[in-house]
This record gives sequence, structure tokens and C-alpha cells, in this order.
Amino acid sequence: MSARRQLSPHSVEARAPRLVSVLYATLVLLFMLSAFLLVRVPDSVKGYIYGLFREIARVQMLLRTQGWQQMQDDLFIVRYQDDESGARLVQETSRVFYDRVYEDFAYLPGLKIPRIPVVVYSSREELNASFGWPASENAMGVYWGGVIRVLTPQAWVNEDDPRAVRQVFQHAGPMAHELTHLVLDYAARGNYPRWFTEGVAQYQEYKITGYIFGSQEGIWDRGLYPLKKMDRQFDKLPNQALAYRQSLSVVEYIVTVYGEEGLHNIIKNLARGTNFNDSLDIALELNLEGLEREWREWLAGELQQPLFTKREDQL
Repeated sequence: MSARRQLSPHSVEARAPRLVSVLYATLVLLFMLSAFLLVRVPDSVKGYIYGLFREIARVQMLLRTQGWQQMQDDLFIVRYQDDESGARLVQETSRVFYDRVYEDFAYLPGLKIPRIPVVVYSSREELNASFGWPASENAMGVYWGGVIRVLTPQAWVNEDDPRAVRQVFQHAGPMAHELTHLVLDYAARGNYPRWFTEGVAQYQEYKITGYIFGSQEGIWDRGLYPLKKMDRQFDKLPNQALAYRQSLSVVEYIVTVYGEEGLHNIIKNLARGTNFNDSLDIALELNLEGLEREWREWLAGELQQPLFTKREDQL
């Protein structure tokens, strides 16, 4: 999940939500058991359970939004309630960015992604309520369980001209970021650290739009989070801007030193079910501690010169 704030006959229809909820609860239990029995459950089985878990979550969201307005094409099912122009811009932007993201993952053979539900919310309060978050949460888009949830552009873009709204949404909106989360999730079946998916999503977002989250001056002045802490505690870290920027910086280091091929090789290994530490070892001949040590040394050198001065084709 990204908090870039980084988803019939009437008789069957009446029973379907309850049936899906039961299946969902069952899969959650199986997934928790597989995590608890990490050594004993084969990676292929864990990936299969995760895939079922994600598909049930996806179907559950489609059932929850039955009766909403809908725009559908060969790639997306866009659900919305009353903001047709916002939903159309989300659909248009999603199609453009999806092609870019999917092409960048073309090195993964057999990558198959079903039609993607995109749920558009008219207000920040509605988006937050869909996750049970407090009203103060500042998300614009979230990926979880095969579904992208997004705040309509009109709720946060302070422009009246539709062309200006489109420009701002496509440059600073969440679609490139959330689509990358989705594609990586389907490729690796949930087999990745939390910080890594955030770093890859921001890397793709920067390549496509030029946008960087958490790039404010002084971002590095208050110390760095250990990468192990950045996994399970990511959303609880007090400085979220630093957590996101640090995630991007580690991926930027991998690409700068080992090339995109190095990053691709890590993801290929994750897609085979290999754990992250072994994926690093196979792809870069490093473990997590070695990666963190080398990245910190590289970052210290980078901080001696102006940040974000590299040409886009170097990233």
C-alpha cells in the first residue's frame, strides 16, 4: 500500500459480499500463517496465497462500489460518484502512464495484470474513510490489494482552467506512482520491503513526470533511518518526507552505480520468490547491510554538491 499522501442474478448478488468477506478473512489467516511459518512454507506457495488475497481484495472493492458511475476500457475500471470530469482525467492519465510503467517492466516475462479498478473519491474525507484513516490524513492516492484509490483532481488542484488542472495533475498527481506500486506488486506478488516499493515507485514517477516528493532543503539534516526500520515501521516513522526521500535515494544509488540492469535483476529475483537479501546478493553481490553502508558513503559524497542536478537520462 502506498500512502503517498506512495488497493448477476439478484440471489447471487445478495450473497456475494458475504461470501467474498469470508474468503477474504480466510486468505488473511492463511497469509498470516504463511508469514509465521516463513521457513516452512515454499516461496511459490506464499506467492500464490498472496495472489489470491489480492484478487479477493480487488473483487471486494468492485462489489463495494457497485452502483457507482463507471468508465471502463480494456485496461481500467474507473468508478466514481459525481465528478465525471475528474474521473475522465484520471482515466486519461492512467492510460498514458500505464504504458510507460508497463514498458519499463517488460524485462519480466509473462507479466499479466487484470483490468485495474481505479476508485475516484470526491473529497479527502471520503478517501480517508475508505481506509478508516483520520480526516487529517493527507493522501492523494493509495494502492492496495489490486486497486488504486485516488482523490479527484478538483479536490486539490487550485486551478480553474481545465488545461491547467490537467497539467498539474499529470505532473504532481499520484497516478505514475500508484501504477508502479501495482505493477511491481503483480510482478513480485508482495515479495519486497516496504521502502523498496516506495523507492521504485518514486524512481518511475521521476522518470515519467520529473516530480520528486520530499525534496525540500535540509531534508538530510536530521539523520537517516536504518533500512530494516524502514520496512515494517515505514508508516509510523515521524519524518515521512525523509522516509520517502531516503527510499528514492537508495534506488537512485543502485541505478547510478549498478545501472538499471542491477535494479531489474533485483526485481527479477523477487519475482521468482527469492527473499530481498538473497536477491541483492545474486544481483549485486551485496547483503542489506552492505547496500546500506555503500549507499550512505555515496550519499555523503552527493551531499557535497547540489542535489537533483543530474540529467533525467542519467536516472
